[in-house]
Amino acid sequence: MNQKRVDLLIQYVLAVAAQGWGDYGDREIGPIHIIKYVYLTDLAYATKHDGETYTGIPWKFHHFGPWSVELFKRIEPAALAIGAHKRTITDTPYDDFDRWSLDDDHLQNELAEQIGGISLATYGYFRRFGMDTYDLLDYVYSTVPMLHAAPGELLAFDIAAEISKQDLEEQEKLKQYHPEKLTARAQKKKKQAFNALKKKIQTRIAENKKQRRENYVTPTPPRYDDLFLKGQEWLDSLAGEPVEPQEGELTVSEDIWKSASRTESHV
Repeated sequence: MNQKRVDLLIQYVLAVAAQGWGDYGDREIGPIHIIKYVYLTDLAYATKHDGETYTGIPWKFHHFGPWSVELFKRIEPAALAIGAHKRTITDTPYDDFDRWSLDDDHLQNELAEQIGGISLATYGYFRRFGMDTYDLLDYVYSTVPMLHAAPGELLAFDIAAEISKQDLEEQEKLKQYHPEKLTARAQKKKKQAFNALKKKIQTRIAENKKQRRENYVTPTPPRYDDLFLKGQEWLDSLAGEPVEPQEGELTVSEDIWKSASRTESHV
């Protein structure tokens, strides 16, 4: 792990947060947000550097998210080094009780120059999610390294880099594709064929509507008498004995973490 880069990135996240976000211009940020923004920055960097991350952090799948003890331990010293303030709260749905804030509004640009171009990725993610914990976590949990790992495993950023490379290649192919231009005569024939098909479809729709109206039947309302109730009781009996409520523990195979349902959207 490159501690200098880790500290710079933590400080940059604090400096960006100091600009104020959300409806109330919130400037405070907790460890959960800091860790996730550092992770996303590493991911953005890795997609352009063959899977190598900016910080060199050995990210691990822990509690459904990316985690690093080393990073967590660097938050406080890195924050205090730039004069950040810590406030501890008790009312939070997450195990995230510390809130860090920074009063320096001008430190962001200075830190961005030290970090380099990857700071744009950090800032971009901040503009997208700000302090919205739910959306931030939801996005992080669905990133490629997370979807290709199981709890306790190290996250592989090279997979994300490979997928990103394939996507770029596909985009380049699409850019190079130039459909053949039609002559004026061909365009006219194409338009005529389209109009003819459109008219045919409209005629078919009108005929179907007319036929449905002709076939309308006014249903006879049922009689809710003893015979009806007995028939209903008989139908219910065909289903067998009623299902009794039960309590238990459902066990899911660990194979689910590496199943295609997590990595392939069409499954």
